[in-house]
Amino acid sequence: MTADPFGLRSLDIDALRAKRGAKWRAHGADFSAWVADMDFPVAPAITVALQEVIDRNEFGYPNWGGPYARSPAARLFAPRMVERFGWEPRDDRIHDLIDVIQGVRATVHHLSAPGDGVVLHLPAYHPFLHTIDEMDRCLVPVVPVDGAFDYDSLEAELAARGASVWILCHPHNPLGHVFERPELERIAEIADRFDLTVISDEIHADLTMPGSIHIPFESLGPDVSARTVTVTSASKAFNLAGLRWAVLHAGSARAHDALRSLPGHYLGAPNLMAVAATVAAWTDGDGWLGAVIEVLDENRAALADLLEAHLPGAVYTAPDATYLAWIDVRPLGLGDDPAAIFRERGVDLSPGPQFGPQGVGHVRLNFATSPHLLEETVRVMAG
Repeated sequence: MTADPFGLRSLDIDALRAKRGAKWRAHGADFSAWVADMDFPVAPAITVALQEVIDRNEFGYPNWGGPYARSPAARLFAPRMVERFGWEPRDDRIHDLIDVIQGVRATVHHLSAPGDGVVLHLPAYHPFLHTIDEMDRCLVPVVPVDGAFDYDSLEAELAARGASVWILCHPHNPLGHVFERPELERIAEIADRFDLTVISDEIHADLTMPGSIHIPFESLGPDVSARTVTVTSASKAFNLAGLRWAVLHAGSARAHDALRSLPGHYLGAPNLMAVAATVAAWTDGDGWLGAVIEVLDENRAALADLLEAHLPGAVYTAPDATYLAWIDVRPLGLGDDPAAIFRERGVDLSPGPQFGPQGVGHVRLNFATSPHLLEETVRVMAG
């Protein structure tokens, strides 16, 4: 029997349904596999750190070295990157944020203008699509063709119309694609030739599966770093989305100067509990993270067998990162938005069309749950 010291394989469906968060309460389905929020209990080190804040009744202004000083979590960012990925960020270019989308939108706002083009791989995490639309920028798509992204067509489009910014979801959501060095180098070369600032969202980096390696975009070299902004957080890998803390590294001097020019707290201030949780995660949480990766690795493989057994015809390729499965169910004839059908059957999934035109007939399934509940989820999907 596989050891389960953190209770990752023995989740209680009734306890999950009793939670008050969006994942299990927003839509009321019997099984929930939509939003990127894991079912697993958080790392024990995080619980201890948060309980210590509560026990000490320390909810006042934190003593981090001044009202605008970087948080302890931000000060851990550089050594964390060195340890995990061999990349050494510049310590003087690190900024606290509330969340990753804030960093993306602040950079788009300051380094582009309304009407400018923004490059984005499709299908795309829908808040990125909303950012482009709501900020009056123009989408310049990189689309998949025969299982790979079509950079030749992108270059032709850039030559015709130009762009200012490239939002790089790295690893990619919803495809779970890990960008390997040759592809990253081509992205860097295109960005340099067309004078694009790359915003590299690396929030899923710690969720890279065995057999794949995450390479921070800025680690390609100083010239690449000089036109890049990296944003990330412990929230996805350690299941802390509701606590709200992220970090931005401004390799780009323009981005750094723009953020430094803002009045203090213009973008908010770090959440005390989020910082405590992140410090615990990044100092004492890697044993838990390793156990999570082991379960996710098993689940991503098991999902292929489950779909073949219960939804034959569905097309799925196991992701190389994230706990998100991108599933093409067009062969099943369930319409443009099959998530609506699956919700009627009792399973809440992310609708494919919200990720762009490439999502028609697709769903995104979150498999960050116990193996047993994953199996039950697919059984219910089959009706």
